[in-house]
Amino acid sequence: MSARHPIQIHVPPTLGPLAVPLTSYLSTHPSFSALAISACIFAPAHLSTPPSPRLLLLHRADTEPSFRNLWEIPGGAVEATDPTLLHGLAREVFEETGLHLTRFVRQVGQGGMLTGGDESAPIRCRHLSFEIEVAEMMGNLLLDGRRPFGGVEAALTEEERDGGAARGVSALEDVTVVVDPAEHQGFRWVSEAEVRDAACLVGSGETGYFAKKRAGWEDGQGEGEVKLVSEDQRQVMLEAFAKHKIGIVGQGKSSVGDARPGLSV
Repeated sequence: MSARHPIQIHVPPTLGPLAVPLTSYLSTHPSFSALAISACIFAPAHLSTPPSPRLLLLHRADTEPSFRNLWEIPGGAVEATDPTLLHGLAREVFEETGLHLTRFVRQVGQGGMLTGGDESAPIRCRHLSFEIEVAEMMGNLLLDGRRPFGGVEAALTEEERDGGAARGVSALEDVTVVVDPAEHQGFRWVSEAEVRDAACLVGSGETGYFAKKRAGWEDGQGEGEVKLVSEDQRQVMLEAFAKHKIGIVGQGKSSVGDARPGLSV
């Protein structure tokens, strides 16, 4: 068998300023006291019928104190123990989906703000989102024993790539997503149309959220129905779809194994 060579997670130059610890980021953004980070993970169009890109959504657990039973993209809070903000997203993606981040494609949106806490200890949280790629789209071509971030993984040899192995998995069923039942009850690969047509719990302000929450809106989902956590997140998803499709046309080929200049973290 041909020898494989190690690769590390690719970070484009535009995201280099985010390869810093949480404390460093917050010190230069004093209006925020926390940072949340989310991932848009796409499945290639050829895995769906009819062919179209699909975005991974997670179904929040019924036991969650807020936004229960609603759908969202993977993500969470960056922690002080994460080496950088980017490591924080790789950790969150692995914890919530079992998927291994291999490449940051681009930032999506300019970043939103989440508020919480109370008057004595308000929390102002910056929220950043990114399109990423994951190793599992390469199917069984990766060696066992991968680490969640920055570890040694199996890359394709030129021989394997020339033979078409870079096309990765042949069906969405081949991509194993493992959710944490304490946080999520399932997952779904959705189309752009499904995102555009989905209802949202949070509209233009917290008033709408609490009114719907009191009415039991979170608990009223029909089978197969997708209700998103917020309009802001829907807009991030739609922008991600738009940029993803432009990226495919611009590249003219799969982005797997992209060797453009950037950082390895």
